[in-house]
Amino acid sequence: MKDNKKTIIIKEIHFWKENHMLPAQYCDYLLTMYTQGEELPENAVKKPKAKRLSAISLLASFFVVFISLFVLYFTELSFPLQMTILAAFVVLLLSAAIYFSKKGFFLPFLYAASAILFLIFTVECHEKIWGGNSITLYALLFFHCLIWWIAGRKLQQVYFTISAWLGVILLVIFIFI
Repeated sequence: MKDNKKTIIIKEIHFWKENHMLPAQYCDYLLTMYTQGEELPENAVKKPKAKRLSAISLLASFFVVFISLFVLYFTELSFPLQMTILAAFVVLLLSAAIYFSKKGFFLPFLYAASAILFLIFTVECHEKIWGGNSITLYALLFFHCLIWWIAGRKLQQVYFTISAWLGVILLVIFIFI
């Protein structure tokens, strides 16, 4: 009975720490006090919230990208309305990614989906404004590679860094061929 109460208290302290209800130092102190410096077994403290949130973010990201592409390519909405919807989705995904990052959940799918939609948004705007000007398109794509490289360094995500380098390599190949 006593171990059961202790486990419940420890789970509750982990919950407080994950949801930033108390400062991390206080939670660490309480955990050390209740566990007497010992680590709990992996199954004693479950973290289903992170897995569930990650799965939901993946599905939401795919859904938003799918809806965006549908609105962009399969509807006859005006161009400004299409771009407004696309920009709203980019802002929505980035805001959600930043919000959850501050809550302690890093959801890379949201960042990746917003990067893809931002690329589509800028390329579509480029096509509408400058038409087939390949020099400005290459400059725009290099700009996106730079953004991806910076995001990869800042967020410590390899897929952004690899995408940036592959994008630069492909652009150089297409420019000189």
